[in-house]
Amino acid sequence: MALFGKREVVFETAGDRERWKRARGLLQTAGIEIMESGSREGEMPLCSCGAKIDRRNYGPGGWIDRRVYYIAVRPEDVKAAAQALREV
Repeated sequence: MALFGKREVVFETAGDRERWKRARGLLQTAGIEIMESGSREGEMPLCSCGAKIDRRNYGPGGWIDRRVYYIAVRPEDVKAAAQALREV
């Protein structure tokens, strides 16, 4: 992961960590340098106390993944990344 330089998001998915991991693997096998890869909160938690514990995630169905996963590459690698990510 590079610290400086322009980057463009080529992959973004909500609540699908396994798909994000597959996309990262495809880009790495294609030899495309990933500038940034990570996740962020997709929704704000319900509680206002700042504890970041969302009570909607605990129930009979188990934990719900509400995070948004993304991958960003250099602008010159966008076309090659799009070709590599067609399989995801």
